Amino acid sequence: MEDTLINTIIAVALAFVISLAATPLVRRLAIKIGAMDIPKDNRRMHKVPMPLIGGLAIFISFVVTCILFMGTNMRVSVYIGAAIIVILGIFDDIYDIKAVVKFIVQIIAALTLISDGVLISSITVFGVYVNLGWLSYPLTVFWIVALVNAFNLIDGLDGLSCGMCAICCVSLFAVGIVMGNYNGALPAAILFGSCMGFLPYNFYPAKIFMGDTGAYFLGYIMAVISIEGVFKMSAVISFLLPIIIFALPLFDTAFAFIRRILEGEGPFTPDKKHLHHRLIEAGLSQKQAVGVLYSICAFCGIVAVISTDAILSDLPYMKWVILFAAAAVTIAFDYILSGRRQKSGNKKGKDAKKSDRV
Repeated sequence: MEDTLINTIIAVALAFVISLAATPLVRRLAIKIGAMDIPKDNRRMHKVPMPLIGGLAIFISFVVTCILFMGTNMRVSVYIGAAIIVILGIFDDIYDIKAVVKFIVQIIAALTLISDGVLISSITVFGVYVNLGWLSYPLTVFWIVALVNAFNLIDGLDGLSCGMCAICCVSLFAVGIVMGNYNGALPAAILFGSCMGFLPYNFYPAKIFMGDTGAYFLGYIMAVISIEGVFKMSAVISFLLPIIIFALPLFDTAFAFIRRILEGEGPFTPDKKHLHHRLIEAGLSQKQAVGVLYSICAFCGIVAVISTDAILSDLPYMKWVILFAAAAVTIAFDYILSGRRQKSGNKKGKDAKKSDRV
């Protein structure tokens, strides 16, 4: 156990250092090749051109660290599929590829994994083992493509998608360790380190965006980790655990698709009605909106971890105590953020009135 902990800490530290060192280099590359996000509409929150493809640093950090620490425990198809997704992201960041082309390439990346046995072949529904049979193929493709696009669509504020991914990694790692699946948990820890190394450049005010390159890659690897590390567990509700962990990006994406279709628009038509946009419209700053969404994501992770069979199996009532405590802390944190913004707004209003009288 001690060796495992030390190995994990070293892996996380290495991933962090590589990502931290690679990000400035990727930023220069982005500027050189013209991978820039120009604020050409009011949907974008930034006001000046911003370098993209920052996710390339996360990709390099993750792959190098996994090769060193996981060896043959990581399937080669994962690296191949990741390379396909990252190349798609880079071209999309530069040339803005059509949605149908993106879908096709994302499906190809998913099929690359499936051909190597990365499948949601079975699930456990309240203690009942269900073999999915032929349904495992379309379900696996759907899950991978859904997460790839979920992390991309929620990437609307500085540090939001990358930070949420880091929080989800902690949840996936905790679930894997609790259920005794270290090989399935280690990639989550490595990805956490890679994200944390990128975040200093991505927090508001950001110096670089991870772009579609990063959002696609994060969603793709999150899908792989959940398939290999969570869906295959014998937990009572194994099929629900990854859905709970990724609840925020998944439901935000689902609601966005439904909303756009009901309004007679295409599901991928950009708009300014995502949850993070609504928090900004409600008066929160970018940092406060990101903090609120981080806390909700963390709460979902806590729910997933305490829902595993191994946590407090002898004291089931303690799960409810932890759940309510986590909910209370989340609500209090969000209230404090909102309250500070409201006080700041009131103070500005008073100052404006004073200046008017003067």
